[in-house]
Amino acid sequence: MRVPTTAVALALLGLAYSPAAVWADDSGQTACMQDAISICGQFIPNREHVAACLLSNRSHVSAACRSALTHFKTASAR
Repeated sequence: MRVPTTAVALALLGLAYSPAAVWADDSGQTACMQDAISICGQFIPNREHVAACLLSNRSHVSAACRSALTHFKTASAR
């Protein structure tokens, strides 16, 4: 099944405001958007699963996303 681009963008936008996740700022979401689509796309639109996927695939994401992930906290880490 092909997910429409608009749905992907809305899901990733929601990642920044997920109750289970807190980005330091909007740049974290922006830095990880392409990685979320290419590495964790199978979990879109589930924001919590995308966030967990990015965290568990830190070694495969871009340097900018990896840097942003250091400022990312899951609900369990708060």
